[in-house]
Amino acid sequence: MNTSNTDQIHTPIFDIAIVGAGLAGSLCAHLLSQSGQTVCIIDKSRGSGGRASSKRLEDDTSCDLGTPYIVAKHSDTLALFKQLTEEHVTAPWKQLSKAGSQAFVGVPKMSAITRHWVQNANFITSTRIHHFNQITTQGDDQPSWLLRDDKYQPVVIAKKVIIAAPASQAASILASHEKLAVLLLRANQASASYQSQWAMWLETEPCDLNALIEPKGSLIKRMIKDNYKPMRHSEKVDRWVIQTEPNWTAQHLDSDKEWITQTLLQAFAEITEHRVLKHGEPHRWFLSRFTENKGNHCFAWSFEHNVGLAGDWLCQGDAEGALLSAMSLINHIKDIN
Repeated sequence: MNTSNTDQIHTPIFDIAIVGAGLAGSLCAHLLSQSGQTVCIIDKSRGSGGRASSKRLEDDTSCDLGTPYIVAKHSDTLALFKQLTEEHVTAPWKQLSKAGSQAFVGVPKMSAITRHWVQNANFITSTRIHHFNQITTQGDDQPSWLLRDDKYQPVVIAKKVIIAAPASQAASILASHEKLAVLLLRANQASASYQSQWAMWLETEPCDLNALIEPKGSLIKRMIKDNYKPMRHSEKVDRWVIQTEPNWTAQHLDSDKEWITQTLLQAFAEITEHRVLKHGEPHRWFLSRFTENKGNHCFAWSFEHNVGLAGDWLCQGDAEGALLSAMSLINHIKDIN
């Protein structure tokens, strides 16, 4: 596809562009920035975090409606969190740690982790990447990629591109260029296995219930005391985040939000026998979780086209998997350079 010289002249150029500022994309940006490359990270939201983002409440506090904590089992992720804890970006949540695994949270909120990682990269927010064009820039033998937004406006030019978005979002971007068919196939395969989730915060009087409750036979999958996390203690109220069970969510994905609210409040009251003092609006995570799409690697990289994929859906299907996928991909890119 032809691209005007005007597009190229006025579009910033980077060594590498990353689409998606969740856990995987932000860690990719951090690791690549350390290697001295010029890095740009682009996200459709107003900030970083993706499914590990935090919601600001009206009284200037916040809660984690998405990923409530990260369980680290692998030596590489344990080392990563050891460093983050020393830098006061994360803290171990000892109540949830078990033999062979440790739970960690961002402080003062989960999005602190990704915000820390993107600080040395050029971060473009509120921009949805929709198209890829391959172009040849002056003085370069290898073609580069021109990334366009959903209004077909040029955003950046990059020699390499990493897509660190949920599988279905990655697929829609990859479908814009015929040379990326192999990566598109991988993303399309994973897109069939997503799960959705409703999440909502609410407050009760302080109580002695556990920090994590996973009810059996309920529409609620888990209930987390957000204020019991390290560095967040509140003696005035207990602030809970409740997340729904995937099968129930699938049946009520498009239900009225007011009905969802009342149904969740009733289920919470039945389980805890506590009165809700205050609550927020339920948030629908349409692409909450993916089943792992197993391949030879926990990432994907096209050496021929300098485009790669990283994310939880390529490795374990959880938050730790997103981090392992990012680390493995960046190590691979460094090895082949």
